[in-house]
Amino acid sequence: MVLRDAVQRIALAHRDHGYRRITPWVRNAGLVVGQEKVRRIMRSDNLLAVRRRQFVVTTDSNHRFRVHPNLAESLELTAINQLWVADIT
Repeated sequence: MVLRDAVQRIALAHRDHGYRRITPWVRNAGLVVGQEKVRRIMRSDNLLAVRRRQFVVTTDSNHRFRVHPNLAESLELTAINQLWVADIT
């Protein structure tokens, strides 16, 4: 029960850590334990690591290419079917 309590406290304090990173924390707390035991405890208590989503920048605004103007901004629409747009993404 002491081991299970230690694993639960550490896993809840560090939600993004899996069993490999929690095992040294438990060992530093003075308990002798292996990774398999920590993994088994975490799996049985449903203490899964929450992955941090990595922010990926996909837009390069400082490119060397010419930027085409938006011709749809200057149009004054008076009827239907005067402006058609599409998105290539």
